[in-house]
Amino acid sequence: VSEPAVLLQELTGGTLLLTLNRPESLNALSTRLASELHAAIDEAARREDVRAVVITGADVRAFSAGTDLRERRTLSADGKWAQSRALWNTTEAIRHCPKPVIAAITGWCLGGGFELALSCDVRIAGEGARFGWPEMTLGAYPGGGAAVMLPRIIGIAKAREMLFTARRISGQEALSCGLVASLTGDGQLVDRARQVAARVHAIPAQLIGSMKQALGESADLPWGQALALEPKFTNDGIHK
Repeated sequence: VSEPAVLLQELTGGTLLLTLNRPESLNALSTRLASELHAAIDEAARREDVRAVVITGADVRAFSAGTDLRERRTLSADGKWAQSRALWNTTEAIRHCPKPVIAAITGWCLGGGFELALSCDVRIAGEGARFGWPEMTLGAYPGGGAAVMLPRIIGIAKAREMLFTARRISGQEALSCGLVASLTGDGQLVDRARQVAARVHAIPAQLIGSMKQALGESADLPWGQALALEPKFTNDGIHK
């Protein structure tokens, strides 16, 4: 008997929908799931028929409850490293993918699942979404980039408060602090993400890729250095 698919893929009109499909564990990120997601993102980056990617969870209760701790308890030191590396490689692939990656978040978005969402270009949340870092209460450092990504998105003061207290925040609070771009009903979440992706399709793919690279490379540079990068992206043939 074959094992059930842990990642579902559906391409519609240029939008690749990737669904984390481990509802029994609230879509916890096992080594296998993270690795398959990494491979899917890498493939999407190469395919001309993919213009945007949407990542969501199969269960309305959770986008992802984080790293699969049940699996982690069974792993050797090398296995734990491989599990952590699989998630890190996936978030890096999302950040470097030339196609916009949209996280459609409903229910729990915790720990490694939260870091997965942070690595996406656009985050759209359902009204029932909840975000947090439960590993902090267990004395575990969120090693998937939380301390780097979160303050760049919501500011250092809010990031400190969230990380130091491990307080869970609602979708509404996530919207108010800029963590998510928009909030919608849980039942309309994927449709809303598809609508955003469809707008991307109207923009030349090369321009989208250049803009994503420009945003990523300039975000942490001083003003002058960031502006000096502009010719790198505007002289690539698009405006000639």
